[in-house]
Amino acid sequence: MQACTFNKHFEKYGEITNSMIMKDRYTGQPRGFGFVTYADPSVVDSVIEGAHVINGKQVEIKRTIPKGFGQLKDFKTKKIFVGGLQSTVTEKEFKDFFSKHGKVEEHQIIRDHEN
Repeated sequence: MQACTFNKHFEKYGEITNSMIMKDRYTGQPRGFGFVTYADPSVVDSVIEGAHVINGKQVEIKRTIPKGFGQLKDFKTKKIFVGGLQSTVTEKEFKDFFSKHGKVEEHQIIRDHEN
């Protein structure tokens, strides 16, 4: 998945301040997941409630919770986890994809070392 496709999908929900597709540190290949940070934490609820198919593939959306907070449903965060990304997604595509929904503050693609 290209980062622009990634960002375009998620920016329709609100202003993105940051997005990242996680990449393998050795190969630079996408690891299949990333993160999106929204300017308004209330946007995250809408994103999580929806089904998301990017480039024909269903992706998993989860709320990111800082360590020590557990899985608090009502925890307000501006950041989301995006899993199931194709290995071809670039940082630019990821950010561009979410930027259409708002300003992206931060993004990162973490690549899987095994795949």
